[in-house]
Amino acid sequence: MEYVCFGDIVFELLSYSRHNEEQNFPYARHETIKPPSSLQWMGKKELNKITLSVRWHMYFCNPQEEYKKLIEFANRGEYAPFIIAEKNLGNYVVESVESDFQQIDIQGNPTVIYANITLEEFVLKELQKKQIANSPQSQAKAKAKAVSKKPAQKPKYTVSQNRVVTKTNADGYTQSFIERK
Repeated sequence: MEYVCFGDIVFELLSYSRHNEEQNFPYARHETIKPPSSLQWMGKKELNKITLSVRWHMYFCNPQEEYKKLIEFANRGEYAPFIIAEKNLGNYVVESVESDFQQIDIQGNPTVIYANITLEEFVLKELQKKQIANSPQSQAKAKAKAVSKKPAQKPKYTVSQNRVVTKTNADGYTQSFIERK
């Protein structure tokens, strides 16, 4: 039986126990002086998270091989399409694997493995790049900008050398004034 495919990994399962989807929608909470606080919607929904409960059994597959394929894929850090019953749900990465080895044969090989697999949606996004100030392109832009500057203008105000002069008259009255040059 081929119920679940994750990339090139085909889970040959005895049973496909459950499939949980978690969808989050971003809101910012603004605390206010008087309750209740207010919420602000921050945009489109966050990435989907899917949790699968699967059971590998020795009558339908080699449980240890299926488990190893999944762990090797997760260690590569790659994304792959997630397909259930010929329906493509999008690209996902393995976030976590929780396994329970139910039965082990006389050679120590697992014959039944239950696994809870958490997948998170992967969206390929072009990263925005910031140009560094010392790069050759930015230096060329700075030179072009320096060449295109306007000629210097006369300043609106000029600073002259003025001084404060204090004079005292015969009656003892002191007077201060600014002497301009």
